[in-house]
Order: sequence, then C-alpha cells, then structure tokens
Amino acid sequence: MRGGHRQTIYAAIRPAPKLPYRATPIPVQTRDGDWLVLHDDAPPAWQPGQPAMLLLHGLCGCHAASYMVRLAARMNAEGIRTFRLDMRGCGAAAERSHSLTHAGRSDDVLDALDEVARLTESRQTESQQTASSPIFAVGVSLGGNQLLRAVGRVDAGEDSHGCAGIQRLQRIAAIAPPIDLAHCSKNMQRRLLRLYNWYFIRALLQRVPANVQASEAFQQLQLRRQPRPRTLRELDRLVTAPLGGFAGVDDYYTRASSAPYLNALARPTLILTSADDPIVPIETFRQTSMSTAVELSITRRGGHAGFVGRGQEEWVDDQLVEWFCGQVVQPVAAGAGAGRRG
Repeated sequence: MRGGHRQTIYAAIRPAPKLPYRATPIPVQTRDGDWLVLHDDAPPAWQPGQPAMLLLHGLCGCHAASYMVRLAARMNAEGIRTFRLDMRGCGAAAERSHSLTHAGRSDDVLDALDEVARLTESRQTESQQTASSPIFAVGVSLGGNQLLRAVGRVDAGEDSHGCAGIQRLQRIAAIAPPIDLAHCSKNMQRRLLRLYNWYFIRALLQRVPANVQASEAFQQLQLRRQPRPRTLRELDRLVTAPLGGFAGVDDYYTRASSAPYLNALARPTLILTSADDPIVPIETFRQTSMSTAVELSITRRGGHAGFVGRGQEEWVDDQLVEWFCGQVVQPVAAGAGAGRRG
C-alpha cells in the first residue's frame, strides 16, 4: 500500500480480527504498588519448556488492539504462549490503576517479564523435570521504546533487576519505536500532523482512569482552567511529565528515550521501521549508535506500524515469525540466564 499516511491510518482504523476472547487475565502488581494486567493465551498443546512471548501495545492501545489480537493469534498458531500486557491506565488495568503509563515505564516491562517467567517456569513431576520456557518480547510503537529501554538498561548495568524474566529473555523485537522522544515530539508539531495530535490527545484524555482523575496530583494539574492541548508536546508538558515525576517535558523526553541504551543491547534485537513513517522520523535511527546485537530493518513503505501489503495482509507478522521461529531456540534450564551475543 503506497503512502505512509495511508498505511498508518488504515492500520489504526482496521478492526481487530473477529476471534473469541479465550485469554486468562492475570493482574500484576508493580514494584511501586500499581497494577498491570496480562492476558494469557496458551495454545492447547503448550507445555513448559516451549517458548512464551510478552506483547506490549503502543500509545492509546491495549490487549484488544487489532495488532495485539492478530499477533497473539499468529504466535499461538506457531506454538508460542503469548501474554498481552495492559499497561497502567489501559484496557483491563484501567480500573485498578492509580497512575498512567508513559514511554519510560521500563520497570513495568521488567515486572511483567518477571510474572511471565513465574507462570512458565520449570516443573518437577514424579517422572521428570521440565525446563523453563525461553521468553521472547515484542513492543509496538511506544511499547517498543519501553521494551528497548528496559532491556538496554539491564544490559548496560544501570538496572540490577535480577528477575528470571530478563534472565530468560532470548530475543526481542520493536516495531516503529519512538526511540528519540524529543525528535519525535518536534516532528509531531508540524501542521501536516495536526490530525494525529488531535486523535492521540482526544483518546488519551478520554481514557484517564477514575482513580487517577480523583488523585490529588491530577487535581493539581487544573486542566479545566487551561486551554486544551493542541500538540502531544503540550499534553506531555501539562500531564505526562508532572504525573510521571519528571522535572518538565524536556526532562521526560531525555530520561524516557531508549536511544541512549541501544548500544548496550546484548541479546538479539530486531528493530523494524519504515522510511515513510509520518510519526517516527527515520533520522532518529540513522543517527543513533546501536550494538552489533541489533538488526535494524528499514523498509521503503509501511507508515507507522502499518506494513500493509497489496492484498491488505500485514506482512510484519511474517517478519516476526521468521525472527523468532526461524532460529534454533533452546529450553532454559532452571536458573539459567540469557545468552549474550559476542
């Protein structure tokens, strides 16, 4: 499909596949006491020792987003048990949340991986000891930045989080991640992208959970006394940065971006993006130093996390199956860590 805007809009408005919801929702308490929710989809014949995958949604997304439903079904068909994550304030986590997700919530990714590891750990029976499952992870758009930042901080030694999830994490992929938030924010202020700003701002303000709206921190923002934000930067200045504990919007963009950590990544990482992405400028990838563990794939067409083919098929699914399933993956012995690429 020609045109980055066409790809982006079509992918956003295309309804989710009409598949029955058969997942098991699993609440996950974060290290700071807030809540996430995992949606566990296991193939009928899945056994411990077979792969598991964490799926992370983008801005305004949740477990029910079309790409999340589609990817879970595709990976289940490959024998992979999937866990679709609802971040703070999103999907099934909204009614439990007391704060909002943002691009820098890498700790939440690690907490979710920890729960995935617990649910897929080795089992001891009278007849045998099963191996723990290798873990994969995919992040789309904002979720991709969160994932890259989480793993990069651990691999760089900045986060000493020793959970079994990060130790068993073998391969990851990020689809159209906004790795440089300041650059992306500047790009989003163009008049040409006014529609995207309107869409994101409207969706984000409408979905602020009741617990967050009732909080003293949110009341202090006094949003009703201020003009409605016209750009995502204004929304981040007025809402995201103060509620996230940042000194300001520039502090948020600097501290929450994953770009500084891409050179530290030590496990096989796929970053898939498109040259015609209207939201995440391609220059952010070409100007960022990345480790040899990263495979950067820049397609000519695809828009922002669209990648729709001529027959309206989402060929990104095939790329991810090849990335995760085209490799020889070994079950993880109890207590083993993730391998490092030399």
